[in-house]
Amino acid sequence: MKTVLWSITAVLGLLWSGAVALAHSLAAWAATAAGTADAQTLAAMLRDWPLPAWLAWADPAMLESLRMALSAVGTGLVLSQPWIATAIGWIGPALWLVWALGIALLLALASIAHLLIHRLAPRPSLVHAATGGANR
Repeated sequence: MKTVLWSITAVLGLLWSGAVALAHSLAAWAATAAGTADAQTLAAMLRDWPLPAWLAWADPAMLESLRMALSAVGTGLVLSQPWIATAIGWIGPALWLVWALGIALLLALASIAHLLIHRLAPRPSLVHAATGGANR
């Protein structure tokens, strides 16, 4: 049971890390695009953002939904373009801080579950004594 718990924890940790890495990649790309493009072309560039190569396994329909969401984000960026250049500098570190807090929470919950599994699991000596007494 503990192996299953830690396997699920590892998978969730990888998914969380991938999501934050994707967001960081988008933020880094937007930082370079914000310095070289005006607001209108930035929205178009977000819609056509080249997805990282490690997303090749993903469903094309899901990626198209992601592109549409990026287009909506681009529209918001058009309205907030004056302050986006200053915000980009702290978005990357903030994303990794959120990642660290998420991983810490995930590990804390998994550790609590590990302890509960350990405490609630039947002891072999108690199980043997209980069944041994019933057979006599």
